[in-house]
Amino acid sequence: MLDDTTGHMSALHWIILAVSLLGTTLLGHLLRGKAGGLEGFYLGNRSLPWWAVAGSLIATRTSALIFISVPAVVYAQGGDLRYVQAVLGFILGDILMAALFIRKFYEGRIFSPFDYFARKLGPAEGNLARGLWLVSAVLSQGVRLLATALVLSVITDLHIATCIAIIAVFAVLWSILGGITTVIWTDVIQLLIFLSGAVFSVIWMISSIDGGLSEILRIGSEEDKLRWLDFSIDPRLLYTVWVGLIAATVFQLSQLCSDQIYVQRILCCSSVKEARKAILGAIAGNVTTFLMLFVGLALYAFYQIHAPAPADAAMLASEPDRAFPFFLVTELPPIAGAIIITAIFAAGITTLDSALTAVSETTINGLYSKYLRPNRDDRHYMRASRIVIAGWGVVFAIMAYGMYMFATEGLLALGLSVFGYVYGALLGIALLSFWGVRSNYGVYIGTAASILLVIGLQTAGVAFFWWYPAGVSIFLAVALGFDRFRKAAELSARQTSQ
Repeated sequence: MLDDTTGHMSALHWIILAVSLLGTTLLGHLLRGKAGGLEGFYLGNRSLPWWAVAGSLIATRTSALIFISVPAVVYAQGGDLRYVQAVLGFILGDILMAALFIRKFYEGRIFSPFDYFARKLGPAEGNLARGLWLVSAVLSQGVRLLATALVLSVITDLHIATCIAIIAVFAVLWSILGGITTVIWTDVIQLLIFLSGAVFSVIWMISSIDGGLSEILRIGSEEDKLRWLDFSIDPRLLYTVWVGLIAATVFQLSQLCSDQIYVQRILCCSSVKEARKAILGAIAGNVTTFLMLFVGLALYAFYQIHAPAPADAAMLASEPDRAFPFFLVTELPPIAGAIIITAIFAAGITTLDSALTAVSETTINGLYSKYLRPNRDDRHYMRASRIVIAGWGVVFAIMAYGMYMFATEGLLALGLSVFGYVYGALLGIALLSFWGVRSNYGVYIGTAASILLVIGLQTAGVAFFWWYPAGVSIFLAVALGFDRFRKAAELSARQTSQ
């Protein structure tokens, strides 16, 4: 269980945070346009500019985990810059998606990747993928909500449950005001805020240390924190060149091919060409990750020079995820701390509202309108969508609090690893759909084999990034094997009948 650490937010902190959140809410509402039924609510009438979609993708990917846990990756005992290798894989995954697969989703007017899977493989297979994704979405968004709430718990005397509730309420509000259009425009606004916060963090860190950049690099070099390449083939290591080239690439491709949070945004573009621009434009968002890695390096140097009190030093050593929030409230002047705190909240809420619109669409179009209340008008489904968004907000909040009670590992690792159980199977289903291979029972057995293999790898201590290529590999081996067996059986039956 993570311990509470209380602090103090000045009136200026609260004013800047409140003005930012309320102002973004108002501006997002003004930019929402006309919902235009379910297509307008969930896909912005497929007419949003590519650069806004790219900004929303960046904002969704960044999340509070980047601001809190990426610095911790460097700051922690034995930490360094090797996370850069995973980022290279994320870039490769974006390029592969834009070049090879995006056109598939524009073959029909689908709302989600699961609609596409159902058309190519069958309704049951589409629903299987939908269910797998919903499980991963609940787990991953619980982590992201917790990461943002921990910032609030560090800098205020509010209970963690209250912090979770505040963040969830704003995310739900932004989602129900105007659907995906409001979410995307608020994402763009908040992107500008947290990019400014990241840049300010770097500038402040450099100026707050005697010797500036050269001193930060000197201390980092002495502590072996500047290492960013690792060619080890040990599968237990989390960040290596091979993880970046293979495992992280598969992870990113899985997200873009099968995760409704990302596919929904891509489908808001007017054409394949515009969608490609959005995906490739989102690559620029990795600059924020590089900046926050440097923040972690600078944090370590700062606390080597300005040692905190023994109790604080022990807390930072045991929970490095708290290092950056702690620095904000204890070292920065109120105006600077408030700006960066606002940036962290911006990152956290934009990720959560993106997920809320995605799970709402999946629930309404995949379950409610098909099985519970079919053949109703768009007005009915719009009302139901807003209720479902609020309901999922409650579910995410409960999951975040549960993870707060029982989490024992770093938030970045937890946030990335929860996808591992299902992303292999989801990417396998996507690839079968793209290739037009209907494997029938092979999809179900392949899914079970993929999940069981991942559990085995986890038990053996294999780094979670390797779960993704291993999971999709065994899925495809089983599914394609069943397809080949089916075709051979059908051929044999025809020959016998002749």
